[in-house]
Amino acid sequence: MELVWHGEFERLFAQYFPHGWQLIPTFNPPTDGWRIFKDSAKVRFSCQDCGHGWTSMKGRVIFWFNLNYGANSGLVMFKLYGQQCQRCKNGKYEHAMWYPEEVVKVLGNVYNRVGQIYYGFVRPPLRIDRRAGKPRNQHNAELCQACKDGLCREEWSFS
Repeated sequence: MELVWHGEFERLFAQYFPHGWQLIPTFNPPTDGWRIFKDSAKVRFSCQDCGHGWTSMKGRVIFWFNLNYGANSGLVMFKLYGQQCQRCKNGKYEHAMWYPEEVVKVLGNVYNRVGQIYYGFVRPPLRIDRRAGKPRNQHNAELCQACKDGLCREEWSFS
């Protein structure tokens, strides 16, 4: 799946030549001076302890980005938020498995946001569609890492 993230990122952000952009996963948000963009997608989880699997329509990703004009380089850092297993309730956040089309969607959204801020794009419409699904349960904020961090509200952030 890492190839999908980096491949799609390279395909999109190569268009921002002469600036070279990098995509870097992180567990900790960067310090001041970064722009932020958050998005949601349909993702899949599987508990490493009991094997229970579930789908969430609220898989959350947060992007932080910054362009250094002097170095002709930009950096996009991102964090993929997890969820706890409702069967085990072991306190561990499981990593989300992302569907390729959802990766393409959120990277396209952050690409357009970067374009708006640094390259003069008119605010393009966000893709808010998600892969089809019928969740069996309501979103459980008690088990959601993004909710715990105050980042799971159903709005899209543009700062």
